[in-house]
Amino acid sequence: MKQVVKTPDILARLRAAVGNDIAVDNLAVFEAIALNTLPLRKKHPLYNKSVVDRGMLMEMAASLSQESVPLQVMHDSEVLPKGRVFHGQVVDTGANSELRVLFFVDETETDTIKKIDAGTVDQVSVSVLSKKIINSVSGFDYLGADSTFDNVWTGTDPDGNTLGENGCYGKLVGLDVWFETSLVGKGGAQNARIVPRDQAHFGSSYQKLAASGLDPNIFILAASTRNDQMDLTTLVASLNEKSVELALKVSAFSALEASVAGKDTEIAALKLQLADAAKPEVAAELATVKTDLEAKNAELAVAMTALKGIATKVTTAAGKLNITVPETVPEIEALLTETTTNMAALLVAGGKAHDAAEGEKNAAPANLGAFRVRKN
Repeated sequence: MKQVVKTPDILARLRAAVGNDIAVDNLAVFEAIALNTLPLRKKHPLYNKSVVDRGMLMEMAASLSQESVPLQVMHDSEVLPKGRVFHGQVVDTGANSELRVLFFVDETETDTIKKIDAGTVDQVSVSVLSKKIINSVSGFDYLGADSTFDNVWTGTDPDGNTLGENGCYGKLVGLDVWFETSLVGKGGAQNARIVPRDQAHFGSSYQKLAASGLDPNIFILAASTRNDQMDLTTLVASLNEKSVELALKVSAFSALEASVAGKDTEIAALKLQLADAAKPEVAAELATVKTDLEAKNAELAVAMTALKGIATKVTTAAGKLNITVPETVPEIEALLTETTTNMAALLVAGGKAHDAAEGEKNAAPANLGAFRVRKN
């Protein structure tokens, strides 16, 4: 028989947990090692050979003074609990420490009580969240802000140290939430079992336990070997913030990917144009156009030279010497227009212009008196 004798201290703890109005004399009370600092025997990537820090055990014990924990069977929280875990204390056993707890089973659960007393149901498992999981080699926190999904899924830190390999292990530090304790066939924590009465720690003397302040965090350790696969439902719920962040990054990546696809289309079109330009018939056509353009430029140069020559002759004929002929057609045209207009004004009747010699003759008639001989 494994039921613990209900001392006055245990009865006081019971009444504090369930209330003074509840009859506690008929409740079956048992003692168990809920968790300890020995390496865990789970295959979960974060808990493979990991150990629980003694301080976390202390926080678990202290939390029971604030609120009792449901006692389930095989971590099945969909059914009502069969009892409650109502008191705990950390006990040091050599190099290791263990969390001893007291739990009661409802008096209506006669079959469960009989199986525990008979040793058929012998082990327990806790379902808890720790504040941190620290890599023993690098100090990397798998629950920290720098942790990625790859770190969680593989148990490997950024330096390549994998939990459970080559002496590397995880250290569970700090308590987040203690969800429940279950009766199980085999616990994930070594020696997590219901102890016989003669090995019980609790008796007539108790120590007061101090509560510790706790910070919220993620990941549940269900310390049983029943299911070593990750609880995806719990994981997704606890990683909601990171999931949203990942979704936003995926959306941004999709938009970038679409933009790159558009650029790829433009590049493909340009490549087609370049390919067309490289075709022999296109190259021949471009060569012909180039030749025609060079011929036109040559003709234009000859025409410009001739036009400048005509402008020089016209200005010279108009008496405008040392005139610099402009370099553009519009300027040459303006010069010719001005010059021919002035020339038209100098034309005389009959269509003959006065030349310079004739002008001088008309302007200054010869004085023949100078050649007359005076007669006496």
